[in-house]
Amino acid sequence: MSRGLFYRFMCHYDRLWRKFHKVEHINDLVSLSLEPWKGERKAMNDGTWIEPGDCLAILHFNRECFMDPGTSPKDYIRAALHFRKLILTSFGELAERFRVEERFKDVKAFHGVSWLPPHGEKVGFMIEKVPDSWGNRFRNFYFKILLKTFFPVLAARQSKVQSHAYWLTRQQLFTHFSQEAPTNDTGTVPESRPVAVETIPPEQLTGYSQIAG
Repeated sequence: MSRGLFYRFMCHYDRLWRKFHKVEHINDLVSLSLEPWKGERKAMNDGTWIEPGDCLAILHFNRECFMDPGTSPKDYIRAALHFRKLILTSFGELAERFRVEERFKDVKAFHGVSWLPPHGEKVGFMIEKVPDSWGNRFRNFYFKILLKTFFPVLAARQSKVQSHAYWLTRQQLFTHFSQEAPTNDTGTVPESRPVAVETIPPEQLTGYSQIAG
């Protein structure tokens, strides 16, 4: 789509939506809002339990920071490597802020729903397919509009949109992205600490353009 009236409308809608939901800009890649968990008690992939009422950080990726992936394989890899760097630096900054800032001390986990194909378990994410419902069908349709409006090249490659829920616990953030040696609930340093992002291949990274809660 050209950057005409509809594009400007979607940009305006996005700004209003973020303001209404109190989405805070954290760094070039990540924005977030804080919300209580309204679902049932939920087990995470590291043994953490999310209880009703626990504070969650809802992740949103900022579309403005993304490079045009282009059409050639060289451009595609360049955009992927650019995003690889963004992931590493931005989630590192996020880990540091959540380690030191008092207002984030009660956040139990990070959560987002996205059109992204399932990927990221090796850097701590727990990923679940969103169940089929009229609400989620509408969400998939909305994601298609976002892709065609802001990322038409990616939209052409993404023939089908299927929403997935992404979860990352506070401890997993520190384990995979913190510059400081993380500790577990017993106060000891875990035996292994995987290298963040290096396990994600470039062909997947160009898809990480928006996680919207």
